This record gives sequence, C-alpha cells and structure tokens, in this order.
Amino acid sequence: MSEAIVNVTESYNRYSQPQLAAIDLSISFIHQAIDALDIDKSLLNNPLLIADFGTSHGANSIYAIKLIINYLHEKKKISQEPLVIHNDLPTNDWEKVFKLLINDNSYKAVASGHSFYEQCLPNNSLSIGYSSTSIHWLSKKPCNISNHCVSLFAINDELIAFKSQARGILILVIPSLNNQGHCGNQNAKDLLYKCAKEICLTSEELFNYTIPSHIRSYDECIDEKLFNQYSFQLIKSELRNSTINFYEQLQFGQITLEEFAQNRTEFMRPWCEPILKTALEINKQRSKEEINQLLNQYWTIYYSKIKEKPDEYKSYLSYTYLILKKKSQN
Repeated sequence: MSEAIVNVTESYNRYSQPQLAAIDLSISFIHQAIDALDIDKSLLNNPLLIADFGTSHGANSIYAIKLIINYLHEKKKISQEPLVIHNDLPTNDWEKVFKLLINDNSYKAVASGHSFYEQCLPNNSLSIGYSSTSIHWLSKKPCNISNHCVSLFAINDELIAFKSQARGILILVIPSLNNQGHCGNQNAKDLLYKCAKEICLTSEELFNYTIPSHIRSYDECIDEKLFNQYSFQLIKSELRNSTINFYEQLQFGQITLEEFAQNRTEFMRPWCEPILKTALEINKQRSKEEINQLLNQYWTIYYSKIKEKPDEYKSYLSYTYLILKKKSQN
C-alpha cells in the first residue's frame, strides 16, 4: 500500500467481502500458476517461501495462502511445511494479523513491514508471490488532483502522472476498468469528493485530499516491455467481473435499506478515511476533536446519500488476473 496511507480502519476485515470474492475468482489462476511452477530439486530440503504482498488485517490473505498451500500439497510440489511472509507497511495493524494467525495455526508465518515497491526478501529466495487487490495503491502520490480526490476523474497531466506512477510488476489480481473503460463503483467513488465539498474543507484541504490509487485498464496491466525488463514471462491474463452482492441482497429483501447503505459506506471507509484524516491534519490548523467531528459528519452524509438513491450505487468490480513466471537465468 501507499506510503501516504497510515492505516486502514479496524472494520476492514468485516467489510472486505468484495476483496474476498476477487480471491475466489483467482483460484483457477492459483492452480495454473502452481502447475507451471518448477521447483529446483536441490531446494526441496528447505522451506518453500510464499509471500502475500498487501496483507492488510489478514482475514482474506490467510484464506488465499491456505488455498495456495492446499494445492501445493495436492500436486505434491511441497515436501515440508512452507514459510509464509505476510507483507504490508509497518503502520499496518499487525496485531489483528497475528491474532488471526494464532487462531488459525495452519501454517508458519512471519511479517515483513516494508513497502512492496521495495525489495522485501533476499535475491532468489521467493517461490510464490501473491497479491490481490493491493497494487492499485501507489508507492507515493504523484501529485494532487485539482478537480477530485480519485484518479478516475483526473484529466490531462494529472491523469498522466497517475498512470505513469502505476506501472508495476509481480501482479496477480488487479482492480481494473472493464472493457468499456468504466469502473464498476465509479458513482461511489465520485460521492467521496462530493461529500468532501459538503463538510466545508478549506481549498487546501480539499486539494490535499487526493487518494494515491489508480485503477488500470487491462492494457495497462499487460506491459510486456516491463515484464521483459524484469525477466518475467506472462503465462496467462484475463479480465473478469465480480458483482458486489449488497444491492442484490437489498432487492431480494435479504438486507434492509439501512443495512445496504451501511455496507456500501463501510466498504469505502477503512481505506478512505485515513487519507481524508491526513488531509485535515497536514496543516495543523484543526484540533483532534474538530477533525473527528468532520470525519463523522463526512460519513453521515455519505451514508444518507447512498440511502437516498440506492439504485445509483449497485456495483461490480473488474479485475485483471495475471500469471507471471520468472524466466530462467542462463
């Protein structure tokens, strides 16, 4: 995740079902990647290293890692317990991850508190790298956006800056635009900026409220020149859609309108609130109490607007799935 992100709020595990759905859609890619994995027989006596890049609070990551380990055993490509490295920024709430790992206790794991845009592990040590719905967070914010807080709505040089910053490698599951160039939760992201303008931010605070994230097109994800530069071979790529089921649940009476509005709000809040909070804190002009009041006001407005027009916030998410394999070094 980005250096600009201090943390995600503590409700992330509870409201990250769409991210979990993206992992479920990646299962066939996990299987194909492991099928293509060549393990040096000289290394069979050492633990296989598996890394999850962008662990956050851990619930979804542990689920994904267990899928990987189970299939490794099924295909007899592992002879002893692997060692798993869970990676995220040092400011991540690691206590939540550690508690989940202790309760699950199905594999051995350690934590790596580095940006995944830096080298996190020794050379030639990693056998399997997995990253899901993380790499749309950039290593840094390339610039502030003058007309919005989300790069989807940026224009001209500001949009170019975000696209340039978003070039990356070692990707498996990447939030993406669909074939028509649209983002499935575009209205929900547009609402972030509309609500910010309603809570009377200063012009400087509104300008600083720029989210360091970029949703790539499918073509942006398939960067053969970049793959070749880092000696990666593209095994397979595919664009898939995942429907967020909150609106469907509302239609069939499985949840109330209030629950729908809360779910949509809490899906955005864990990753968005720290960025808005930073924009309010950066000039040191507001008290802690005033900032907390503004944040509560912001999400109250967001919730009420979702509840007022739920049809505008039925969402789907598109993901580009990649299998990348390190080329043999001669």
